[in-house]
Amino acid sequence: MLLALGGCGGGHDAPTAPPQQTPQGVSDTPNALFQVGAAVVDISPTTAVTVGGYSDPSKQAITVTNDPLQVRAFVVANGTRAVAFAVVDSTGWFADYQGSEAGYGQVGARVDAATALAAHGFTVDRSGVMVSTTHSHATPTLVGIWGSMTPANRAYVKTVHDAVVRAVDQAAANLKTSELWTANGDISSIIWQNGQGTDHVDGFTVDARMPVLWARDPQTGATNALYVNIPNHPDEFRPFNGSTVQGFSADVPGYVRKNMDDTVGGIAVVGSGTLGRQESPGTNADYAEVSYQGEYVANALRLAMAKAAPLKSNTLASAETLTTTITVGNSPYNQGLLRLMAANGAYGAICLDASGNPSTSSSASCSIPRALAQPWCNGACSGSGATTLGTYITALRIGPLMYVSNPGEAFAEVNDAIRAGVVDAQSVNVVGLAGDFLGYAWNPSDYTVTQFGSSDFAKYNVGPDLAQKIADAGYANAATLGFQVQSAAVPVHAPADTSVAVLPGIQFYPTRIATTPGTSISFYGSTAQPQVNYNQPNDVLSALAWDFGDGTAPVASNSQDRLTHAYGAPGTYNVKATVTDSTTGKTRSWKQTLTILPPLALTISVATAADPNYNKLTVSANGGQGTLLAARWTCPGGATPVGLSVTCRKVVGASTVSVQASDGAGTTATGQQALP
Repeated sequence: MLLALGGCGGGHDAPTAPPQQTPQGVSDTPNALFQVGAAVVDISPTTAVTVGGYSDPSKQAITVTNDPLQVRAFVVANGTRAVAFAVVDSTGWFADYQGSEAGYGQVGARVDAATALAAHGFTVDRSGVMVSTTHSHATPTLVGIWGSMTPANRAYVKTVHDAVVRAVDQAAANLKTSELWTANGDISSIIWQNGQGTDHVDGFTVDARMPVLWARDPQTGATNALYVNIPNHPDEFRPFNGSTVQGFSADVPGYVRKNMDDTVGGIAVVGSGTLGRQESPGTNADYAEVSYQGEYVANALRLAMAKAAPLKSNTLASAETLTTTITVGNSPYNQGLLRLMAANGAYGAICLDASGNPSTSSSASCSIPRALAQPWCNGACSGSGATTLGTYITALRIGPLMYVSNPGEAFAEVNDAIRAGVVDAQSVNVVGLAGDFLGYAWNPSDYTVTQFGSSDFAKYNVGPDLAQKIADAGYANAATLGFQVQSAAVPVHAPADTSVAVLPGIQFYPTRIATTPGTSISFYGSTAQPQVNYNQPNDVLSALAWDFGDGTAPVASNSQDRLTHAYGAPGTYNVKATVTDSTTGKTRSWKQTLTILPPLALTISVATAADPNYNKLTVSANGGQGTLLAARWTCPGGATPVGLSVTCRKVVGASTVSVQASDGAGTTATGQQALP
């Protein structure tokens, strides 16, 4: 949501060899092996700081934390090569800063983290480190705008920088031999797309792909680490809910990573994917709604992991492209963001009203501490004359996978253009708010005022060509990384289905997509006015009419009410909710297929290990989703190894081993087996 930039000198690491191709029809190509490590560093503030995202100058600085704020890092190495991801719980973080904070932005953190990796013996420069933020709105501000950059907030910029470097360093010190398994999940139902509303636009496609990179022990199948990007705008939790101070929060990414830590094991690093125009349906501002959304995402994530496949190529490479020609547009909003940057340079932390006068009102905007020096700002950076911004777009290659940075909140069509330009990548994965904080990236010619409606897309946008500059840089990075690319970069374009403009909106999401009989599933459904009703009187919409697809009686609910339903037998059920526009007679529905699985049971096999003093134990699923993700054992001697295939020392007089395991739907079962 806003304005930013970043960079530093440096090059890229070229691939050491082209990716190995698995011959068609050959299934015994060995899985690639990597060294993978992850780490967690806490950044919960210890002194009172102002909030970003949903704060304003009238809100007090706080230290209260609802759930931990963290930096999490994920390092992948092979030989002397290494690449790293670091994810920060923040609404946004600039590439570089003004004044005494210069060097403590994302680019400075990338440079220093690369130095830490080099100290571990890796050949790597800053292009091999991709830093991003979760975009949680319940975090201390690092960017001004909604909250003042007080001296405490300015000091917090360095705290975050140092935490990124420390997390990458610790992850590199904790490397474990791993296979990397990959998949793309789908979280369509939690991305508002079937109706018009604040910051979601009816009639346009979304990017629901949730890329998963899963590091597993090659012997046991246990999880060493996990890296995932959720393509959904995490702005549910409010630090201030009316007069109640709820505190800071990592929002849905924080819920998901803790859930995965606790159930699958290892360290889960959870960042954002595509963010622009990808709002969630929930409106409840407390942590209960975060939990509901997090449960849905975690269920979808496990189902994706259950379908993951191992990488066969161990290529690692990185690239970056500097663009210094991002036009600051002529709109009052574009120029207003530039003036807030200049005001910070002239006066330091200050909040201004619409007329440019100092103000502490809730409608004021606070000065922006993004760097005014080249390459971050070029031309008339004081706000009077032509100005361009500069930033780096980075990309990492891991086997056949490409990860590309979005230095802001790019709309789906930006990332679609990058993917369309790359011919032979297995998956082109987006890392949201990586490298900088330049605001919404979209093509102005694709949208009308009515389509944008009440959104703030035009307000937090630096200029008209940001979207194409990001796509072009992603295309250039793909070519540098050795991928086959189209003959030219693909234009950014978002086709619209204008036929939906007169329809009412409706969407729901369940807390589970797949589960077992008897599990209570919570459903959250919302309705919305037709797109053409922007600035017009509201039509009268009916209650939601629910059909749970199992022969039970239809149910009606109000918009934004929760209701629960449980299924009594395994099967596939098509759930549908419908709304009627009583003014026009038009109806619209949203559907979701749920899978109710048979109960999970476990089968344990026992064999003598290579060392005859040990038993080799393997667990598999009987029923449930069918694929086990994690298992924890209790050996006769008291050892508790983890993994799907482990060894237990034989103990005289002890004859039973027990295991608890969970599958791709999150269902848990226990089993015991007598030992010979």
